[in-house]
Amino acid sequence: MSKRGRQQGELENQVMDALWSAKGSLTSQDILDKVNQGSAELALTTILTVLSRLVDKGMVNRTQGTGRSLNFSAAETRERHSANLMLSLLGDTENPALTFAQFTSSLTPKQLAALRETLEK
Repeated sequence: MSKRGRQQGELENQVMDALWSAKGSLTSQDILDKVNQGSAELALTTILTVLSRLVDKGMVNRTQGTGRSLNFSAAETRERHSANLMLSLLGDTENPALTFAQFTSSLTPKQLAALRETLEK
């Protein structure tokens, strides 16, 4: 996908997906390889810029690797991140009950069952 065709935040999402799907931390080159699979070739500097922004946002942890390399990992799980986004959106509404009603009306039966099971715990 070209630069123009890429939606704002899409590259950040791709980087986060790579980190969330990893079993441990990744180098910038590992992330580049994962993001470039099946898409236009991005430069390592692009990935490093995105990683730097994600570190600044507190979404990614950066640690020293071997030699001069850096390792990157997600600061929180995908599920915790999604929950935080939902809580943030819920905090912006004046009518939480209506927001919940709208949200649950869009859930699949399987998702509703999972929500009921979680609420019963």
